[in-house]
Amino acid sequence: MKRLFLILLIVSAGSVFAQFENTDVGARQIALNGAFTSLSDNSLAIFYNPAGLGQMKDREFSLFYSPAPFQLTDMSYATLTYAEPTKFGIFGAAIKTYGFELYKENNFIVSYGNNYKNRIFYGINLNLYNLKIQDYGSATAFGLDVGAMAYIAKYIQWGFFGKNITGSKIGESDEKIAQVYRSGFTYQPLDYLRIITEIEKDIKYPVSVRGGIEYNVIDFLDLRTGVGSQPSTFSAGVGINYNIFTFDYALTKHEDLGYTHLGSVTVNFGGIKGKKSSREQLRKTFE
Repeated sequence: MKRLFLILLIVSAGSVFAQFENTDVGARQIALNGAFTSLSDNSLAIFYNPAGLGQMKDREFSLFYSPAPFQLTDMSYATLTYAEPTKFGIFGAAIKTYGFELYKENNFIVSYGNNYKNRIFYGINLNLYNLKIQDYGSATAFGLDVGAMAYIAKYIQWGFFGKNITGSKIGESDEKIAQVYRSGFTYQPLDYLRIITEIEKDIKYPVSVRGGIEYNVIDFLDLRTGVGSQPSTFSAGVGINYNIFTFDYALTKHEDLGYTHLGSVTVNFGGIKGKKSSREQLRKTFE
């Protein structure tokens, strides 16, 4: 019970997350401080903007795990995502789990993304939320997310994401599952450099501003950094690309809770050549 009390105490202070709060997943995305709405170019787009799936050309899955956020093992969380391009569009699926034996959240997502002339992108998520609290039972709810993206200039991409637009609630609670709106821009003046800015509004919290930079040093190495407000956070990370595998690492610092280390493994069947093609897509769209 002491462990559960500790978790709920931290949550009530607004420092971290519970009850399906909006949280960043993926080491690459966290290294960018979550500024990924207008980029969303891999299978983790499911959590940031399902419209981004419409950019994908190759089958991909990704595993992310945070074993001890802020040195608290009871708050571990993990995700598994999968994307499958077809002639009818790109279909995706994801699982996110958070918590421990006394308090457990599971989020199952089915996604779809597509595009119009490789310039306008759209997507949707169908969520199933399941919450289980020991000695109190479990509850299930459904919710919808929507996303949109567009290349608005030769070097600029815009994105929008609406999470839980249905305002779904879990069990008998009067409090909604996190309802969040994000919008931002990716500026890509060079194939190997991306500058990302966005704003986020969770209906329960003040507006948050985020920004990130991703620099592709060579085909095998990416460097990233990001900052955010509400709360103030700083992040950095590295991505190593080898054949069809990508290994991402992120370090993030919370103003109150300190540092956290995170990691992801992604398998993209297009390999490095597929990733490079994705980087060049924005410019080619306007040629």
